[in-house]
Amino acid sequence: MSDVAVLGALARPGPGGTTACSSSRRVLVAHWRAVLAALRLAGVLGCSGWPPRWSRRWTRYGCATLVAFTAARVALFTRQFFLAFKPQVEEARKGLYPGEMSYIFWLDTFNLGMQGLTISLTQVVMLLYSRDVSLLVRAVFLYLHSFPGPRNKNAHRHAAMAWFGANFTFYAVYGMSYTHFTQDDWERVFYILNDLLPHVLIGATQDSFLHIVAANVDLLASVADGVLEHVAALSHLAQSAAPCTCSSTCPAHRGRVPVLLGEQRAARGLLHGLRALRVRYQGVQDVVRATNRAYGGFILLASTTALIGGVAFLYSGVIVVITFAGMLGEYKEPLPFDALDGACALALGTLQTARLLFTCAIGEQMSLESFRISSALQTGLTRHAGIDPRIERELQWFIRQTQMQEIRFGAFDLLYFDLKTMNRIIAAIMSNIVILVQFSALSSGITKCNDWSSSNQPFLNETTPKEASYRRCPTV
Repeated sequence: MSDVAVLGALARPGPGGTTACSSSRRVLVAHWRAVLAALRLAGVLGCSGWPPRWSRRWTRYGCATLVAFTAARVALFTRQFFLAFKPQVEEARKGLYPGEMSYIFWLDTFNLGMQGLTISLTQVVMLLYSRDVSLLVRAVFLYLHSFPGPRNKNAHRHAAMAWFGANFTFYAVYGMSYTHFTQDDWERVFYILNDLLPHVLIGATQDSFLHIVAANVDLLASVADGVLEHVAALSHLAQSAAPCTCSSTCPAHRGRVPVLLGEQRAARGLLHGLRALRVRYQGVQDVVRATNRAYGGFILLASTTALIGGVAFLYSGVIVVITFAGMLGEYKEPLPFDALDGACALALGTLQTARLLFTCAIGEQMSLESFRISSALQTGLTRHAGIDPRIERELQWFIRQTQMQEIRFGAFDLLYFDLKTMNRIIAAIMSNIVILVQFSALSSGITKCNDWSSSNQPFLNETTPKEASYRRCPTV
């Protein structure tokens, strides 16, 4: 089917007289198109058109962009590290404000380096799988048109996806306002290439992954609804096929053929419907496997970077807020941050963590839909044990398929998005923040003690060892 035919099919009414896509889905399709166009222009995907097709020309453009941007990021990061970051850390250690500020500088530097490395590796991985991603998007797009779901069943999830897709504007405004105060033009270019652009492109690639995941959840939910309808129809067929309790020579039932032998229209429709649902379930399973393979490398990179960035932003925001609240003692010199920086850091860390948790919530919803299918099939097979052997065999095959082919989104076989992963993410972030707070306080105390000892060394040399033992560092 050509691109014009696919796009024109969306405007035609469906079987029920309404359009195949609701207004919320149209908004998501428009956002999907914008995301793929942005990734193509940035050199992340080697695809063209909508629905996307793999393009050799755009792949070469992406390779050239990868080499140019990577070389620029490495050169600017090296310059910025030796000319700005390292002097800032040394100044923070020698200053009179709390020593936790040096940890903030180091974490910000490490986070910027990780973002630059992640976007370069993301370009490599996505360019290698551009052909698979284009075929995957086309398949999902055609499935959504062929099997449209309810109009407003998942409106809250669509709204959340649109909200996360618009979050890059907040980071862009904050990043541009931050670079506006810098005097060096090379420093502005550094922050754009190593901070603003990686964040926007990584978020756009995550949005493309979320679109595919959400579409497959909708497809699996429609399969689950169909299974429930067919299982409910089993009771009506079983009642109409109640066996005759009289003798075989009964004149009223003589020569009557049982209705569940596949000869009645309703029974044949039920059997064919179960087979069609089983094929659709297999289609969703194939798409999920292809998605895990195409986006597996990117998911590992993006999840690691999101965890590091979330911890760095949340720790920085907490330290800056409690410093201005006076909980770290008095300081005489002006701090390199203000209260707005602390609030923005907390907001950015919360947004990065919330995106990961939202992905885990969608993956958990897919697991629930798969469980709903399996439980409905087992209930129908248990309650209607005397049904037609062919329908019973179809139910058994469907149950075996759901047990042997579990549908789970993740990165290869190393990471799956579900409720367990959500709990692990929250525990890891909280544990790392607590560890950083404890070690930064310990390091600050040791640094102050060393400074006090070096400033009082002449006086300590004039005292006896017994007197010096009583003149300990006041911070210990």
